[in-house]
Amino acid sequence: MRSSGYGELLNKRFGVLDPPTFVTSVSRGAAITFARLRLDGAGRTFDNIPPEDAYAFHVNFLKQESYSVSRKARAAERHFLGEGDSTMLDCSEASTVTMHSALDTVRLYVPRLTLQDFVREHYGSSEVHLKPPQQVMQDPILYRLGACLSALLEHPEESNSLLVDHIALSLQSHLYQTYSATPAWSPRARGGLAPWQESRAKEALDADLDKEITIAQLAHDCGLSTSQFARAFRQSTGCPPHRWRLQRRIKRAQDLLLTSDKTLAEIASACGFSDQSHLTSAFGQTVGTSPGLWRRTKRA
Repeated sequence: MRSSGYGELLNKRFGVLDPPTFVTSVSRGAAITFARLRLDGAGRTFDNIPPEDAYAFHVNFLKQESYSVSRKARAAERHFLGEGDSTMLDCSEASTVTMHSALDTVRLYVPRLTLQDFVREHYGSSEVHLKPPQQVMQDPILYRLGACLSALLEHPEESNSLLVDHIALSLQSHLYQTYSATPAWSPRARGGLAPWQESRAKEALDADLDKEITIAQLAHDCGLSTSQFARAFRQSTGCPPHRWRLQRRIKRAQDLLLTSDKTLAEIASACGFSDQSHLTSAFGQTVGTSPGLWRRTKRA
């Protein structure tokens, strides 16, 4: 998961200083990016935003947000968003945006050709054009994805590449199925991983639990595309790669809790958690109790 470079572009384009940003690795082409954008106050205008062959979705976290968009030879369109509402901008034309309120949003930037490659591979369709039924959308799935990303962007030390890549793949499928301008195709039926692919992927996920790994790396090792690998891995194991690896990290932590006198902070570091607090949170959600109490109970 890369996070440099794109934040600088957003700073230059929108005047948001060093916004928290994730740049995914799920595509061989242009990357899908996620960013948390905040601006205080109204009256900011961003002139001549250059055209890009991409879509930008914004998930609003304020009680009320308002902005106007104007494009060449067209009157400005003003939009009003409530908390949890989303909006889509087709970035194919140069535009000027004026904020009439403060801004607190997660921006989901999806290059059209990247989405097209995903859809061709996963659904068999040759062209992709998105067109939501209205400019301001009440989309609970998009909101949940945005809220999840918001939490990760606020605490990047607790995020991981596999989870962010998984969100990017899920987002593409949802956008195509929900907002395709033409009827969406059904996913192609495929089986799970071959035994050698499953074994290789699990070995890679289980090795160096304190190191980052991406779906793109796993897919390459298995001779598959990222979307093919993610779908086949889930079909073979019953869970996505990031969840499978979390279970292995928890299992490794349990082994160390039982067989060593390492501190919780040392165990957290050895198992790939950012700190003791991150270990305690993940352990509690998975096992149902804290690692310290679990150790004392098992050793009693």
